[in-house]
Amino acid sequence: IRRARDLPALQAAAKDIRRLARQLLSQGLASPPLTQLISHLNDRLTQRLLALLAEPAGIALDRLCWVALGSEGRGEQTLATDQDNALVLPDDTSEAQLLRIRDWAARANEALDACGYPLCQGGIMAGQPDCCLRQSQWLARFDRWIAQGSPQDLLHAAIYFDLRPLAGDATLLAPLVRRIAERTAATPRFVHQLALNALTHRPPLGWFGRIETDAQGAIDLKLQGAALFVDAARLLALSKGVAATGTRERLQGSGQALG
Repeated sequence: IRRARDLPALQAAAKDIRRLARQLLSQGLASPPLTQLISHLNDRLTQRLLALLAEPAGIALDRLCWVALGSEGRGEQTLATDQDNALVLPDDTSEAQLLRIRDWAARANEALDACGYPLCQGGIMAGQPDCCLRQSQWLARFDRWIAQGSPQDLLHAAIYFDLRPLAGDATLLAPLVRRIAERTAATPRFVHQLALNALTHRPPLGWFGRIETDAQGAIDLKLQGAALFVDAARLLALSKGVAATGTRERLQGSGQALG
């Protein structure tokens, strides 16, 4: 990945990552180290791709922060993870600069798609207007979500509040992380709404405690399995001021806070 000089080289590296992951999975590697390894390699590939695209476009990476969201933000990517990313820009970014950065980010999203990381169907990508904002705009947006707590706000929180810096100037993201922790802890109503929303995800169990499948004899391991723990860990962490974003780290930190 470090030696890659163009997109085809990164496409080949991405195939190698997926091949390695399947091999390790077939050998019985446990899920925590497997997802951490996949996320780590995907991070390195994304960072290299952004650097390759930034130089010819005249984009200064130290003037922005590329942010990983969702499962990528938690460091829990699997083989079938699509893109969830955003950009935080300094408040003194001009409108012309913002448009130029957004155009570059859209090309980066397309390049990641070419490497096998599908475009987000919900449009949560750095090249989209709603995901490429100045720092003060992000802060106002987070404040509004926590203050209102509408169903759409809770959906946004489930994705955008699992965030970490991936490339560029990480200090641009730090105030957002602090704001989430401060406002959530000061707004118990929002925590309660998060809890009610989390309870809408149910395990696939019938009356007698047996697993119930759909018409094809399958269950959704993400929505009916992993999401139960991801939602609970996020809720506990936000209510206790735990800054971690990974599910395992959130549960550990929340456990310590709860004694």
